[in-house]
Amino acid sequence: MKKRKTLKWLVIFVAVLLISMFFSRTVQTITTPKIQKIKASRGKLEEKIQVTPQLSFPDGEEIFVSDAKKLSLQFTEVPAQQGYYVKAGDLLARAEIPSLEEERERMLEDYNNAIREMGEHIASNIRAAHESPHNQVYEAYFEALTKYYEKLVEAEAAALIEEYELPEEVAAWGRSSLPSPTPNPRQRKATPTPVPLAENIPDSMKAVMQETYDLWEQSEIAFNNLKQVYIGGGPVKRVGDNTFEYIKTLDSLKRSVREKGDLLIDLDRQASGLREFRAPHNGYLISFTLKRGETFDGSKELYTISKEGELPFLKVDITDVQKPIEKGTKVEADKVSGLVVSEIRLGENNRKFAYIQLSDEQISQLGGISKLMNDPPALTLVYKSAKTTTLVPASAVRTDADGTSFVYVINQQWGGMLSNTQFTVAKQKVTVLERSNTLVSVAEDINYLDIADREDRTISDGQAVMEYVD
Repeated sequence: MKKRKTLKWLVIFVAVLLISMFFSRTVQTITTPKIQKIKASRGKLEEKIQVTPQLSFPDGEEIFVSDAKKLSLQFTEVPAQQGYYVKAGDLLARAEIPSLEEERERMLEDYNNAIREMGEHIASNIRAAHESPHNQVYEAYFEALTKYYEKLVEAEAAALIEEYELPEEVAAWGRSSLPSPTPNPRQRKATPTPVPLAENIPDSMKAVMQETYDLWEQSEIAFNNLKQVYIGGGPVKRVGDNTFEYIKTLDSLKRSVREKGDLLIDLDRQASGLREFRAPHNGYLISFTLKRGETFDGSKELYTISKEGELPFLKVDITDVQKPIEKGTKVEADKVSGLVVSEIRLGENNRKFAYIQLSDEQISQLGGISKLMNDPPALTLVYKSAKTTTLVPASAVRTDADGTSFVYVINQQWGGMLSNTQFTVAKQKVTVLERSNTLVSVAEDINYLDIADREDRTISDGQAVMEYVD
């Protein structure tokens, strides 16, 4: 009986002890900070930096159309778009010139007025009877001159269509059908050598050039006959005074007619170059904003095209990036491989830029130039330190009151048979070499130590902690 009572109280004691230990552990579990036990590693610090680039061409070629300042254009057809890759000769746009006819009529009127003024000058100096030999010389010259200038404009317009550059001297346009004059044995100067005939004349131009030459030759003969009237020595007796003043004025009027004729030809040349615009060479249309129905006055460039064989860059502003981005830094982009920083440049206001050279294949993988211009891809610059160091998760590196850095090292204390193993933390100062978003590079070799990280509440030096249990 006595033994049974003793056994009973022993069971009660053990039960109470176990209950006490259970509640003791529960209280300890509730009040003790929980930490994650980690270890440092060795490696090169790496950080991925998200950036948004801009498409950039190193040297674009701006195309200007200065003639459009005189003749405003209106686009009627624009098959090209910004970002297109075009080949030499590809049609970019067509245009019409609403003011062309009005401008041409004005110039033609000036041209006709100049011819009329020259004729009136000749007529006002005729002092002989209407049917006199003198009058016939004047009329012959005036008729030859008018025919020559009409044919000259026709020839230059034809040359414009054929894109043929006429020789400056009409004497090279054809050959005379007149017999060569018999040399005068008393003349002091040698007979001048004829101007060489122009070479490589297009077949379509030969007839009109020869006709122009013939009329020029006739006008020169008529003019020489006219001179003889004033200076004497010709078949018609000299008449009138102020001979040289008359001829000087006539020469001036002749030049005026020629200049106004040139203006007409130049207008046609300008107009022909403004009706159609084609790519000057292979390249990408970097800036091309032409639209059907819009006008253009030549006050700025018509468009900008990349130089032949030139490939674009992706340009990234890295002025505010804390890590040293250098040539050769790896770049990541979705579905594209092999991207690296190919150059670092300083821009305006000392902004720093990284340039990433693109190949034709990479341009295609990124969706083409037009997409790169309108919707540039997200890029990741992958920075990697040059040296291998100790790496600690950034969340485990703390900053003390004096600004120094430290980690909490975990010390383990073994209890008795009925007590738990206890962990405490102690400060361990570290020298921070470099930081990234997730890791910190430190100078000390602490790979062998257990380090406290991601505590569930504030911890301090010497404090007991518990490890997370999954």
